[in-house]
Amino acid sequence: MVSIGKILNIAIYGSLIFILSSCVHVREATYLDVYQGEPIVFEEMLGSLPKARIIYLGETHTLKRHHRFQLRVIQALYEKHISLAIGLEMLPFTCQGYLDAWGRGELEKKEFLCLIDWEGNWGFDFDLYEPLFEFAREQGIPLRALNAPPALVKKVARNGLSGLTNEEKGMLSPIIPSSDAHRNYLKLSLSRHKILKGEAEQYAYEAQDVWDSTMAHSVVEYLKSDGGKNKTMVVLAGSGHLAYGYGIPEKVTQVLDLPYRILYPSESGDTEFQEEWEKYVEPFEVTHEDLLFLKKPIADFIFLVPLR
Repeated sequence: MVSIGKILNIAIYGSLIFILSSCVHVREATYLDVYQGEPIVFEEMLGSLPKARIIYLGETHTLKRHHRFQLRVIQALYEKHISLAIGLEMLPFTCQGYLDAWGRGELEKKEFLCLIDWEGNWGFDFDLYEPLFEFAREQGIPLRALNAPPALVKKVARNGLSGLTNEEKGMLSPIIPSSDAHRNYLKLSLSRHKILKGEAEQYAYEAQDVWDSTMAHSVVEYLKSDGGKNKTMVVLAGSGHLAYGYGIPEKVTQVLDLPYRILYPSESGDTEFQEEWEKYVEPFEVTHEDLLFLKKPIADFIFLVPLR
């Protein structure tokens, strides 16, 4: 049985509540340059990335091909001798010491997963992420935990920022409210959630701001630090935190205006609505007309595969 807290946690990501299926047959990848409106080869897309200090790589957490795409981009950047750091939505900043120990080779997988409480802090299959964690350790690429502690965000989702204690508020990074355009974009999905009405909807926006502001703050603080000032940071996060430059990119730019690129991996139809979620969310489709208020493209580049 899935708890209400878990449902809130998933809903506030600004994405639909779906159980996602993996590819069962090979579909050839296509890379789209959104600004040129043309498909390009991987190497051409890669050529634009060294011009950025921050590279945002989206994902749908359960799609294996998204994680393979992320790893391929990181490996290609490393081969170009770009000094990298990898920022992770998957872990709260309280896990940074364990990430450092993993990078130094001091922890084996089982102990590492226990210490970072992977199941409690993230919960998605670690096998999807393990090749990237291993590659970072082998090549000495710093891994940075970006997120807020999940319990803190869940409490905001239930009771709002005003429901936090002074001690809990002291754990928060500076909160940067979402722009009106971002709020309108979030409303497209949040308004379909049956449990997110009235105050609950407002609390969902506040929790989203805590998520995105904390991750943006973590990115900024690292890139301003002695260890990060000469690094290019690759940020791995759910696509809902990056789309249209909202979420993390928008909040980072308000504090530290650095060139960035967004790489958005499309779901390409690899989603399946499950009946068990019907008491929480109504199935819906966002149309082209629904998005006409947006003034910028969803990303710089899109990774997609043909529909099934």
